[in-house]
Amino acid sequence: MSAPAGADASSSPSPPPSSSSSYVWSFGFGSNMNVAFVESKKGYKVHAHRCAVLRGWRLTFNLHGPDRVEESFANAQPSEDPADEIHGVAIKLTVEDALKLDAQERAYRRVAVVVRAYDGTEIEAHVYSKEQPPEKPERPCSARYLNVLVSGARSAGLDGAYVERLAKTPTYAPSAATLELRAALRRVAPRSLQVVFGGTHLGRDITTRMSRQWRGLSLDENDDRGRPPYRTPRAMDDDAEEEFVWQWCDHYLGKAGLDGVVAYLSEYAEQAEREEAAEDGGA
Repeated sequence: MSAPAGADASSSPSPPPSSSSSYVWSFGFGSNMNVAFVESKKGYKVHAHRCAVLRGWRLTFNLHGPDRVEESFANAQPSEDPADEIHGVAIKLTVEDALKLDAQERAYRRVAVVVRAYDGTEIEAHVYSKEQPPEKPERPCSARYLNVLVSGARSAGLDGAYVERLAKTPTYAPSAATLELRAALRRVAPRSLQVVFGGTHLGRDITTRMSRQWRGLSLDENDDRGRPPYRTPRAMDDDAEEEFVWQWCDHYLGKAGLDGVVAYLSEYAEQAEREEAAEDGGA
């Protein structure tokens, strides 16, 4: 079978960018379409960007992530149908930043392609792709991830019809069994649990950390080392943010196979109680 339009004929990974070149182009079809996200969350300066099309490829959601929350991420795969195409954003990066992005996108491999900008200009670039067996199913992505894709596509000015199709991508919703486990978790009173003392494991508050991820903030640059104050549900912007945090809770409960909560972070529980008391007092 011949390689699809835009793909290298051998379908082998492209070599790292040459140090003799100052810049390289990377074709973003997922979160890398969002220039603001690439600069603020990933920390790379985008020196130029162009709306473009990669023909002979298709967008899939078969790169699986953490279950019950980030079930899948976008993937670009060669297609046997020459009519298939992916709209995205070609971003211009320094060689140094491109190599760092390679490490960050290590779930994929770099493939050399030629994309066509909306003005007809052809751009030699690379795309991140992960070969998957045909039987590997697609899964719905998280609402957070799809929001990053759609907002990036719209702000970049991608084709309106393509953006609307992208916006209709199904997103993950918890099952009845997961919601039942979550409901049981809500019924546990923190003060009913046994107090545990220990100072050897300095962890992080998952609620605050995943709230930052939902809001597109860098987790490393905004690391509070798990110290209060915490971002409780009362401080969250909307129900969608709270639901995303709950889905991460679902993920950990499901992985551990727990029947319910085993402990609360005492500082978090105390802050939540203070906020509830203040709210009741002001009513």
